[in-house]
Amino acid sequence: MKYALVLDSLQDVQKFTEIVQQIDADVRLLGRDENGSPWELSAKSVFCTVLLGTHIQRRHSHPPKNIDWNAIYCECNHDIYHLIRDYVKV
Repeated sequence: MKYALVLDSLQDVQKFTEIVQQIDADVRLLGRDENGSPWELSAKSVFCTVLLGTHIQRRHSHPPKNIDWNAIYCECNHDIYHLIRDYVKV
């Protein structure tokens, strides 16, 4: 299942990461850089949490430079909507 995400604050990123770390399946974050090339990271990674949090804080005062942080998707082979519904774009 693939879900578009809304992560507007460092707290959102931290809480989202805490939730997906408890899932007994691979959970990936997907997006595209400014050239349209796809990127993919583990949603369970603490490094990913720091990276996303840093860019989310900056995007309020600076436009994204390399990644469209407004188009982040979460993908998992299991239905995890009930766990991440607070962060799924409606």
